[in-house]
Amino acid sequence: MYYRLGPFLLASEIPLPELEPLAPGVSAAAVSIAVTGPATVSIRLAAVPQRIANVVANESRWWASRDEYLLRVPEVANFLVRHGREVLVEPAPGALPADIRAYLLSPIFSSLCHQAGMYSLHASALRVGTGVVAFLGNSGAGKSTLAAGMARRGYTIVADDICLLDPRSSDMGAPSIPRPLRDGWEPTSQSSRQTANPAANPGPVLVIPVAPALKLWRSALEQLGGSHESLPRVFSRDDKFRIPVPQPTGIPQRLPLRQLLFLEWAEVEGQRPSITPVEGVHAVARLMEFTHYDYLMKPTGRQTGNFLLCGRILSQARAFALRRPRSFALLNRTLDALELYLAALKQ
Repeated sequence: MYYRLGPFLLASEIPLPELEPLAPGVSAAAVSIAVTGPATVSIRLAAVPQRIANVVANESRWWASRDEYLLRVPEVANFLVRHGREVLVEPAPGALPADIRAYLLSPIFSSLCHQAGMYSLHASALRVGTGVVAFLGNSGAGKSTLAAGMARRGYTIVADDICLLDPRSSDMGAPSIPRPLRDGWEPTSQSSRQTANPAANPGPVLVIPVAPALKLWRSALEQLGGSHESLPRVFSRDDKFRIPVPQPTGIPQRLPLRQLLFLEWAEVEGQRPSITPVEGVHAVARLMEFTHYDYLMKPTGRQTGNFLLCGRILSQARAFALRRPRSFALLNRTLDALELYLAALKQ
């Protein structure tokens, strides 16, 4: 079965009901051209090796080289990502399909992007006017909750947790995504040579829409006035639910990243929400911190490229800290302040 997710065309032996399958009879080649993405990514059920060669970084459950990423999740599956083009999945005995898919659609997808030479941020993002505003933060910072709250107020969701960046400017056409190269990208064609250095193109950094669903904890969902009764869980043992996001017809438009809001909690409960600028090196450091797989940038030779890209983003997008109370009871106060702020950006 074929699916489209962000810039990728997925040819998956594992059904992915969270994604819209491509219509029967549509050729993979035609769709690959239409989605302006790279070659098809294959997702196969197969035995996963015990180890990979040339490991440059690892922890207890994962091992990474420049071209491969091995992840072992007890009671779920072993995953191997190769060259940004192939994913092998070896399910554990008795593993639930929903748990396997949850890993495929989040950390494994993010690893595919990393291996394909792309960059992504730990951020949820909204379309605001002709650009994108991103909410950046670690797990539990409230990125998805704010995005869901603003979606209920009429804003379009562009990304949830994985904000995928395309450093090519909007007038460069649609070359294939290149292979990773030390401190940059390796061009796959003459037309894509401007992508060899993420900072070389003076045009805006674009955001590739990747938001098949929002993932919200039950408490956040209920605070926003929703019900979890008919929603699928993200993981079988968690009280977190997947809320489908309406998908545009045709090829989603890639828009420039215009504002960054780093999420912070207020030190005093009940404190009014505030939005204050983050300047210079502080903004660059925080942006690098919230790049997916930031801990792999140095060992895989991409730290300089990431630094240059973050500097380029901040040359076009302003950075702010959004500080607000942690209590769900005060969530609407934050959403009200945010709605006023975003309305001013449209003007």
